[in-house]
Amino acid sequence: CVRVWRGHQAGIMDLALTRDGRTVVTASDDGCCLMAEQMSVDSVPPTAPASTGVHYDFQDAQSGDLGALAAIADAMKSDSLADRLESLKRLGVLALAMGEERTREELVPFLDESIDDEDELLLSLAEVLGDFVQYVGGPKYAYVLLRPLENLAAAEETVAVESINKLVDVMDQPQVEEYLIPSIARLSSGEWFTSRSSAAGLYAAAYGKVTDAIQSKLRAGYDALCKDETPMIRRAAAANLEGLVGRIEKDHVVSFAIPNFRRLAGDDQDSVRLLTVEPLVAITKRLDTDECRNLLGDSVQRLCGDKSWRVRYMVADHFVAVATNVKDRGLQEELVNVAIALMHDNEAEVRGAICTQLDGLADLAAPDAIVTRLQ
Repeated sequence: CVRVWRGHQAGIMDLALTRDGRTVVTASDDGCCLMAEQMSVDSVPPTAPASTGVHYDFQDAQSGDLGALAAIADAMKSDSLADRLESLKRLGVLALAMGEERTREELVPFLDESIDDEDELLLSLAEVLGDFVQYVGGPKYAYVLLRPLENLAAAEETVAVESINKLVDVMDQPQVEEYLIPSIARLSSGEWFTSRSSAAGLYAAAYGKVTDAIQSKLRAGYDALCKDETPMIRRAAAANLEGLVGRIEKDHVVSFAIPNFRRLAGDDQDSVRLLTVEPLVAITKRLDTDECRNLLGDSVQRLCGDKSWRVRYMVADHFVAVATNVKDRGLQEELVNVAIALMHDNEAEVRGAICTQLDGLADLAAPDAIVTRLQ
């Protein structure tokens, strides 16, 4: 044996890359500082001029080139936003080079600690981590990615939530209960509105993968979001109620979903009320004729005649779905009158939206009757 290579025996705390991209120096908790040099002599990366700063060459990263891999790692700490974004695009290559165990134990914690406040970086990192399960060892280690995504969700509520929900799809019940449920609880009680808004988007995915006792806690947590004093949180609760309605049991549609729908449909903010139309459609699909008439009749009428044109627009845009699903013939006849009123609405957007529903409207009432009422 001529030479034995050994890596660090503890997590890497810092690393640096020489200007020519040939040598990387790493420092670790194991008390060692290691230096790795690119041995290829086929080509030597040109030295970047001092006036232009460090040049990161990612060209050979896919083949495992030491200089290119080191460039990815170093660019992640660059002051340049463009360099950091470029490094995130090649994060999978670095993870493959590090291996699954070191990715879990070193790279993911590094990413978690390196989260900064640049919106573009937050979005890019959240998107990357949503497809990172293959690099950490597969579904059984998917929970490892929850912590950085939770921190991202606390600052950015859209892409991070989508990525967490991707993880939930491959996580089993023990992982969901041990790791995701506490994460949802932390986000739901977060100080910043983005945290609680993100939480609202996670309840539906988690609901079907936990025990009845935890489902009860999830309903209670979502109920609190629907009552939150911040309008943006109530908006998020209204927007995500539809997904939850499709997963809860019929009894809870009546005892949980409908009371929260009514509360949100009567909110003093029209930006909240307009988001209750789609949950209304989802709820009506779960109810029979009598339940629709008795439990939703008044709420449907109020939404149809809402003082805000934006709410009326949403009703007009989903009119046939609402009217068809309420099932009660008497209520449908009343809704036909509402549709005709919307055709005469003061706002052109509302009139345009209801006109897109004419084909379906013809199934709810005889065409002659509609024409008569229009005259």
